[in-house]
Amino acid sequence: MMEEIQWCINDVPVFLVRKNIKNYYIRIKAPDAKVMVSVPVSAAHGVIEDFIMGHWDWIMKKREEVLASGSGTEEAGEKEYKTGEIHDLWGMPYELDVQRSLKKPVTELRGSRIYMRVTAHSTVEERRKQLDQWYQEQLRQVLPELVEKYESIVGKKVSEWRFRRMKTRWGSCQIQKKRICLNIQLAEMPQECLEYVIVHELTHLYERGHNQRFWGLVDQFYPRWRDVKRKMR
Repeated sequence: MMEEIQWCINDVPVFLVRKNIKNYYIRIKAPDAKVMVSVPVSAAHGVIEDFIMGHWDWIMKKREEVLASGSGTEEAGEKEYKTGEIHDLWGMPYELDVQRSLKKPVTELRGSRIYMRVTAHSTVEERRKQLDQWYQEQLRQVLPELVEKYESIVGKKVSEWRFRRMKTRWGSCQIQKKRICLNIQLAEMPQECLEYVIVHELTHLYERGHNQRFWGLVDQFYPRWRDVKRKMR
């Protein structure tokens, strides 16, 4: 199933294609710098618009580059973790600045860029792991305050919080051990998404399944969950 429509944003034509995919993609195609946006079939209009506008500065910059050089570029999904790619932090887009070096690898935020000093012969997988480690550090910085807040609201405490990259889940809860694992990619989303997942997983300490009682409790603990969950799609 595929549907293509054309939008006009700030006088720039944007060609929107709905596909049976899970991720969002932006492509700037040569030679006329055509803006192609591919989104999941079920993506809501507002979410698509937020995604495009969140990357608008990058789109304008890459359009200028394509028009000047005649070569196209691509963003989102098929990451190579190289200079110029866009990677989000807390819902805001940052351009990656990758520098090879013989020194110890470093990842840090520098203004509007995520700076990565990598090994001289680093692979895509090594750079992904390095950035994931940095995302995990960002999660660890904000987690204590949020955990204290929502454990108090929910009335349950967790014995251990873990992090890992997950393909199909934002979080998981081992109920007997009271252990919760969070998807590292939550650091890319607005912080309210992390809050919702924390509440969601804490609520599983009351109810194992996603039944009526479970969602009733989530509604009580985090009334905005529907809007936030919609954004996460």
